[in-house]
Order: sequence, then structure tokens, then C-alpha cells
Amino acid sequence: PRPGSPAWSMPPRRFRRARTSLPAQIGGAAGTLAAVVGLARLRGLADPVGAAQTAADATATALGLTPRAPWHTTRAPLTAAGDALVTAADAWGRIATDITLLTRPEIGELAEPAGEGRGGSSTMPHKSNPVLSVLIRRHALAAPPLAATLHTAAASYVDERPDGAWHVEWETLQTLARRSVVAGSQATELLAGLRVDAARMRATAEAAGADLLAEQRSLTGFVGGEILAGSEAAAGLDDYLGATDALIDSAVARAHELWKDL
Repeated sequence: PRPGSPAWSMPPRRFRRARTSLPAQIGGAAGTLAAVVGLARLRGLADPVGAAQTAADATATALGLTPRAPWHTTRAPLTAAGDALVTAADAWGRIATDITLLTRPEIGELAEPAGEGRGGSSTMPHKSNPVLSVLIRRHALAAPPLAATLHTAAASYVDERPDGAWHVEWETLQTLARRSVVAGSQATELLAGLRVDAARMRATAEAAGADLLAEQRSLTGFVGGEILAGSEAAAGLDDYLGATDALIDSAVARAHELWKDL
């Protein structure tokens, strides 16, 4: 991903929204608080409806959840949680895809952390397979259909406890959450031990030669509508990285802000 818009910057925002807005489900069988209102009347409270709502809100707060109206047939809290997990899978999968590509023998710019009995090939002893990246990619490819199941179930809620739609949610969300924990652990191990062959990267860049500067050449060839001479157009092309350092610093600073409250 581009340094200015890292794929890993989105999941923390989704997680924080899903966590801080998780609502309590307090409404009784039909979502009307009828039983609590009835109890308040039996106790002779002047405002039984207000008392029932106050009790529901206080219970939610005590549980660390957000007070809100009953959401029996509005399944956005569950789909939001699933979407947050899938967004994380997308980011991890994007990283793993890059690493899978760059660990290919013909490229060889990256290598996964070594492990006992990990990554060997029974037919090609010299080969080291990117096992962690493959496992992360497996999760990234399998996660979106699970979130789709949650959305399909949400669209099928015809009453408070619909047959099938209600029952498919928890197993699906649990599977998605469990696999996300595993993939997150694998991504942590992968990035912590990733080996970078800077010399190989430099050799690849040098082999590409002037092709790396094609965009800069086309832009710096025009100033005020005038085409500069070749020697003048070449001025300023020595820094291929451009504003990369500043973009990386900005992305890392945003990441620190996103993660510090999680």
C-alpha cells in the first residue's frame, strides 16, 4: 500500500467504533420493556415507563455497554462487529500478499522468520515456503463470506427471533472472531521476524534503471507549458523517493493516535 494511506490504519478505527458503540439488548421478549413497566406499576411508581427506561439504561451502563432502544430486528451491532474483523483480515491479507510475492525465489527481497520444521518442501529441499503468509491469506480469503452471512441473516429478520437467521449469527461471528485472533497472532509473528534483503532490493531497483523515474520525467519535462531541455529536465530526478519519508511519518503518527485508546 502507499505510504500515505496504509491498509493497516483502517482496522483500529473500525474496532474502536464497534467496541465503543456496542449496545445492550434489554427489551424483553418483544422489545417493549412491557414486563419491567408492569413491575414498576406494581411498585406504585409515578412514571413506570420512565422507570423502566432508566433501569434499562442503568443496566447497560453497569455492563459497559451503550444504552439504546431494543434492536431485536436491527442487527447492525453484529454486522458492524463482523465488518471490523473483516477489515482487519483485509489489511493482514494485503500485507501477506506482498510478502508472498516478494519471497518468491526469483525476487527474493523478503524472507519469513525461520522456524523449526516450517516452510520446507518435500520435493524441493532448497525451497522455503512462506507458511505464515499463506495462513494469513487463507483467513483473508475466507473471512468476507462469513461477514456476508451476517448481513444475509440481518436482512432476513422478520420478527424478534427468526428461525434460522437468529441461529446462524453467533456461530458465524464466533468463527470469524476466533480465526481473526489466530490470524492476528500470525501477522504479529510474521512482521516481528520479517527479514529484508536490502541489497537484493537495491539490485532490483538498479536493474529497472530509468523506468523507475518515468512519472517524474514526464512531469518535470513541463514547466509553464514549456518543454525543458534534456539536461534541465533531469534536474531534481535524483531523489526517486520524493516525499516518502514524510508520508511514512504521517502514517505512523496516525497509527499511534488510533491505537493509544484501544
